[in-house]
Amino acid sequence: MDSNFKWFVPYFGCVSVYEFANLFNLLMINHTDSWCANIMELIDFILFTYLMTSLAKRASYKKKVYLFAGIVILFSFIDMFFVQGMWKLNTIAMVLQALFILTLIYNYYHDLLKEATEGLVLLKHPPFLVVTGLLFYFLSKSLFYSCYSYMVYKNNYHFYMLAATIPGLSNLLLNSILIYAFLCFSKTKKLSL
Repeated sequence: MDSNFKWFVPYFGCVSVYEFANLFNLLMINHTDSWCANIMELIDFILFTYLMTSLAKRASYKKKVYLFAGIVILFSFIDMFFVQGMWKLNTIAMVLQALFILTLIYNYYHDLLKEATEGLVLLKHPPFLVVTGLLFYFLSKSLFYSCYSYMVYKNNYHFYMLAATIPGLSNLLLNSILIYAFLCFSKTKKLSL
């Protein structure tokens, strides 16, 4: 597996522990687990920004991405502590983070199409598969959290059904594509031996 993707293993361990603790309400403080969700979303943002930046080849581009990512992280902390608060889901920061990652995904696709060779099979190219999984994940996340605060506080019953379905489906799609991408990593490694 490429070194840019090796951090996925401890990340999935961390996510599994988080989801297991969440399942049994072990993270509830002040009748909410939003504080932990805010921290996990920030960790997701940092790791996926690192991944998308590691796929780029231009050093000047990487510096700009890290600079803007730092600004987004700073804004996320401001949102967490001063705007929406620690005990509510920081949807403003989450939408901003998702839009930032979507911009990085667009830049990856643009660079890939400029530099693609004729022999490149995209459906077996692990970085393309991982980025495609992230595209679906962050598109659904940005659309979901864009209307989350408004719909939750209106007590819209239909949104509660969507709130139970959309994050689960986007996670399922992301994890399925990631599993396939990691299988492609192992196939390419066996072929190169």
